Amino acid sequence: MGYILAETFMLLVVISCTKGFLRLRRGQGRFLSRDDCEVFFQPIKLTASAPWRFFRYAVIFTLVTTIGAIEIVILSQFGAAIVTGALLVTCAAIVHLGLTEA
Repeated sequence: MGYILAETFMLLVVISCTKGFLRLRRGQGRFLSRDDCEVFFQPIKLTASAPWRFFRYAVIFTLVTTIGAIEIVILSQFGAAIVTGALLVTCAAIVHLGLTEA
C-alpha cells in the first residue's frame, strides 16, 4: 500500500509541475488555448487503412506481451536490471519493426 501511495503522490507532482510549466510558458491565460482545443477535441477520421493498422497494433501488442512474459520467466534469475534491459531492447525492437512501413 505504501508503494502505491508513493507512486500516486509522484504522479500528482509530475502532473502539477507540467501544468505549472505550461502556465509559465503561455502566461496567465487559459490552460488550453483555442488551438489546443481544436486539435484535441476534433472528431476522429478513420482512413481506409485503419483496419489493417489496428490489426498490426494487435499483433504487436500480442508479441510484446508474450515475448515479455517468456523473457521474465527465463531471465528473472539474473536480477531486475538484466530483465529490464532485455525487455526494453526486445520490446523496442518489436514495436519499431512492427510500425515500420513495408
